[in-house]
Amino acid sequence: MNNWKKYLMNITCASLCLLGFNTVVLAVTSKIKIVSTPKYQLAQTPVGYCTVSDPTDSPLNVRDRPNGKVIGTLENNAVVAIGVTDGSEGENWTRIIRPIEGYVWAKYLIDCEYNY
Repeated sequence: MNNWKKYLMNITCASLCLLGFNTVVLAVTSKIKIVSTPKYQLAQTPVGYCTVSDPTDSPLNVRDRPNGKVIGTLENNAVVAIGVTDGSEGENWTRIIRPIEGYVWAKYLIDCEYNY
């Protein structure tokens, strides 16, 4: 990337920040991608960690809500961070916040250690 493009990119980002936009530049490449982020994000503290152990030897589905749409998968032996819940998901589902945020089938998590 030539110096003119770098200068233009820096001026654009600085101008957007001064105007009150929260922006994140994901990479400095020939293609510039600016993504808005919420002004305030609450940090989520895990209440514990578990290991994925799906007996079918297939990746464990991560869903957007209990019985919801699959938004990702986790391989066996992946460590997940357990998030705080209100119990409305039922006893068969567990909310995870890392490495992806969503819900997994609770019976496929082992070696759980809780922080409370």
